[in-house]
Amino acid sequence: MGAKKPKVKKGPKGKKARAKAKLEQVWGEHVDEEARQASKFRKGKSRLTPATETTTTTQQRRHQKEKEVDPLSTNRRGLKTSFESFLERKDNLYQNEQEQKLKQRQYTHQKKNKRYNAAHNDESSDEDDSDEEMGGVDSNGGSLSHLLKRINGPKKSSSRKIAVESDDDDDSNVNSDAASDDDDDDTESVSSASSSFSNQSHSDSDDDDMDMIAEENIDLPKGTAEDPYEAHFSKKPLPQLDSTDNTNNLMPHLAKSSKANTSSLLSSSMQVHLSGPILDSFETLTGSLPDKTKPKQMWKAFARGPQQHTRQVLSRNWNSVNRNALKRSQRERSENENDISLSPLQQVLYPAISNYADVLISMESRQNRNEINNLLTMHVLNHVLTSRSRVQKHNRRIKQLAEVDDDAADEEDDDQWRDQGYTRPKVLLLFPTRGTCWAFVQKMIELLGDSALLEMEDRFEAEYGPIKREKGSEEDEDKEKARVDAIMKQKGREWNELFGEEANDDDDFKIGISLTPNVDKKKIRAKKGATVTSSGSGVKLRLFADFFHSDIILASPIGLKMSTTYEESDDEGEDDTADVDFLSSIEMCIVARSDVLMMQNWDHVNSVLDSLNQQPKNVSNIDFSRVRNYFLEGQGKYWRQMIVVSAFTDPYVTSTFRRHAKNIEGQLRIRKKVSTDNASICDVMVRAKQVFQRVTCPTVSEAGSARLRFFSEHVLPKLQRLQQKHTLIYIPSYFDFVAVRNLLLKREVKFVSVTEYARVSEVSRGRARFLQGVKPIMLYTGRAHFFLRHKIKGARHLIFFGLPEYDEFYPSVVNMLNEGLTSEDEDDVSRLPMSSLSLFTKFDAHQLERIVGTSHAERMIKGDKSSYVFAS
Repeated sequence: MGAKKPKVKKGPKGKKARAKAKLEQVWGEHVDEEARQASKFRKGKSRLTPATETTTTTQQRRHQKEKEVDPLSTNRRGLKTSFESFLERKDNLYQNEQEQKLKQRQYTHQKKNKRYNAAHNDESSDEDDSDEEMGGVDSNGGSLSHLLKRINGPKKSSSRKIAVESDDDDDSNVNSDAASDDDDDDTESVSSASSSFSNQSHSDSDDDDMDMIAEENIDLPKGTAEDPYEAHFSKKPLPQLDSTDNTNNLMPHLAKSSKANTSSLLSSSMQVHLSGPILDSFETLTGSLPDKTKPKQMWKAFARGPQQHTRQVLSRNWNSVNRNALKRSQRERSENENDISLSPLQQVLYPAISNYADVLISMESRQNRNEINNLLTMHVLNHVLTSRSRVQKHNRRIKQLAEVDDDAADEEDDDQWRDQGYTRPKVLLLFPTRGTCWAFVQKMIELLGDSALLEMEDRFEAEYGPIKREKGSEEDEDKEKARVDAIMKQKGREWNELFGEEANDDDDFKIGISLTPNVDKKKIRAKKGATVTSSGSGVKLRLFADFFHSDIILASPIGLKMSTTYEESDDEGEDDTADVDFLSSIEMCIVARSDVLMMQNWDHVNSVLDSLNQQPKNVSNIDFSRVRNYFLEGQGKYWRQMIVVSAFTDPYVTSTFRRHAKNIEGQLRIRKKVSTDNASICDVMVRAKQVFQRVTCPTVSEAGSARLRFFSEHVLPKLQRLQQKHTLIYIPSYFDFVAVRNLLLKREVKFVSVTEYARVSEVSRGRARFLQGVKPIMLYTGRAHFFLRHKIKGARHLIFFGLPEYDEFYPSVVNMLNEGLTSEDEDDVSRLPMSSLSLFTKFDAHQLERIVGTSHAERMIKGDKSSYVFAS
């Protein structure tokens, strides 16, 4: 009989088997020379070598066997299997492919930068914002060199699975699949039983390089080069808590705090405190830098790491959006238009914000508000787009595995698909008015640039945009405009931005926004009938989305509380508990303009924050295989980032931050000390003796009653004895106003009151009687001054029942003295000396600091004397 012919390798039989083999890319692969050489030492004729290949001797096989080092990685003959050789070749091919992609991308970015420099703008660029362009500084030659070194270097065995899986994806179908699947997302019902919230959108976006960029090792100090999103949300769950919920015992690092050095970067009055892992990262960074490194260079290096993981669509529009903030720091502007340029304040805040640490900003002002809002907008968009892209990628992978084998997805590692919470909303932003909400959304649209595909924009502009004044006749309009402009000028710019003629000051609102990345701009705009000017990948931003289909929720505390609380019903069977399931998976909460929210009702803020990250009541539509473990264990609050922005430090704001800011990444707190020269008392323009009286008070809960007792025993009897007229009593708290009003009614003292709840006619009548001296005392609340900014005339003596929260309120009220009085008035009161008395306790240290300065406040709080006099 003749020699048997060598068996020819046949493909797998069956449609499913061929599809699975094609997905795994094992069958039909080209065999390189390394595998051919290894096959020589097999017994018999190898299927991987030609039939004419000669066999080796026994001595050669024994010599090759002795060379093996790791017996666990070999077969029983001491040689690597063909599949293991294939994996090695697979890694090499993948590395070469990624290197080619990065070189091509570098060449593309260089051409694009030349066009940017020639045209001085970036509007001509329509790059595809996929995850392989996730690094905001990829165009930098230095960063790319480190990327190439990392790719050419040895890979860990744990990353092999990622490379094999991501190599199957097809980049050519990103936009078409994304656009078609995105339409399904808009019409999907909340009660979808098959895919629940994890499958609400399946816009197929191929992001091959995303995981590769997140795993690269840039040549920076330890801890600055890893992806903050991956590092934060891939942490293991905390151990189960006991009933006491002692956060300090669970995470003792939060008790460690240190003041960071920001000299030569920020003003000397700024104080920055770090605690937790963010402090450890900063100390590690400073320890790795030379001893003579300036704080400015330290913070710049600290912020450089997270910048690499900012999405390309945000980084290329950042410099144009942030140009106003960079006007004061031109030296911080980067030479590359695609690099993120940060102002000094942004360099301090950005590392903590991007690493998901809790942040308390207590020094917001009109000058730096734009810098802070720009940074928060970029962080919110970067977080949502990164999260949505991960979900889309996992949806696509699970779908591919299910098409091959129904049990294939179940056989995969269960934890790798855990990429979300119980519900879709991830970010909650609290604003005081519709106008402030509108400004933040406009900043989001501006940062997305040409990639933004908006829906319901006209409705949003009509309901949240500036209010247009009705036009009358030209002559009447000119007179009215001149009168209104004169009044508005007196109230100040800060008031006009919140409550001006065109400002939308409605405080009852709520709106959901959904973001879908990697959609086809050409198809979406063609469907709407719009002119298609460019193609590529875009971000679909849908306003007024249902809360359960939203990624971002913007609301006022009162609006959100009213929408989540049922009205009490007499029916015993009806549940009157709040429906807050859509707040169960909030990963980031931003409380903006906290000082304004405190003037509204701070209890509503605490009520909303208490509702976050609670276990949902309705779990019928939740895919628990996609929910992160810390949500399942009820520990979402330890991964939630809390950012609170306020114009000043206040005990109510600080207490809320300490109660709800429990992030495992630590905290950053920044505040501003007030020098004596910058104290608000220096703005007093009238000549008056200003007396500050400290009232003894053992606890903060007794502060109001202690001031009322001092007023009734020492101040009010003197007013009655002297029959003093034209006395204005400023009361910051409405509760204190009620107490003082009841006291005056009990003592039968004549007075008028101006409050935020009084009718216009009552206010006008009371102001006239006070000016004429008919009523000797006027009670004026702090909230009435905040919302209305009345110009009280006829005051000669001033009593602050409590110090005002805003430092500018003190000089503005004191400067009202002698306003509207002349020497021809009755009793010639204008010639009497003016006086001002301010009552304070040791718990009013923050308000006192803003009025008299930090050094004076410390002496007045701790000094032996109880009375202090300032003369102007």
